[in-house]
Amino acid sequence: MTPKCIIFDCDGTLVDSEDITNRIIAEMASELGITMTGDEATATFGGKTLNAVLYKMRELSGKEIPDDWLPRLIKKVSESWKTELNPVHGVRELLESLEIPICVASNGESIHIHQSLEMTGLRDFFDGNIFSASDIGVPKPAPDLFLYAAKKMGFKPEQCVVVEDSIPGVIAANRAKIRVYGLVKLCSAEELENAGAIPFTNMRDLPVLLGI
Repeated sequence: MTPKCIIFDCDGTLVDSEDITNRIIAEMASELGITMTGDEATATFGGKTLNAVLYKMRELSGKEIPDDWLPRLIKKVSESWKTELNPVHGVRELLESLEIPICVASNGESIHIHQSLEMTGLRDFFDGNIFSASDIGVPKPAPDLFLYAAKKMGFKPEQCVVVEDSIPGVIAANRAKIRVYGLVKLCSAEELENAGAIPFTNMRDLPVLLGI
């Protein structure tokens, strides 16, 4: 079935933010006595919320996290984005070519989603159709965010497809009964396929895969 609406994840799918964010998480983990590489942080936190990061840091360190740790993390990430953040390869060309409704549904905080899309020149493609898990209080891998996005866009789940790069996102799409395509980047093709996604490697290939 040809989709009538595409729901995009943001971090790692539209904007190349995952490596930047997780590198800084790894750096700041050392303050808590936790030794972690950027790759390890990506494997642990890819697709997760900031609350999930805090929970895991508390678990790994065995102690409460200082109140200023998360605000400082957010500030460092925002500063790094100003000089390092780029769109995912091929995504601008993809968005320019699409002729069906599109939206964003991300576990990120709304302000950060808007910020990253603005910095990379992608925000105007979405006409304000940008949805955050914080809007509904239930993050991926629960299906709620994708179901909410589909409803807000005026489509049934089966009329939509999801484009993701993380396992929590793929699981959420499957639970929402929405066909999901997984960008091979954060996870391998095998990992994405095992989670229930149709893996692909280049955003420019997506229109052919979707038949649009």
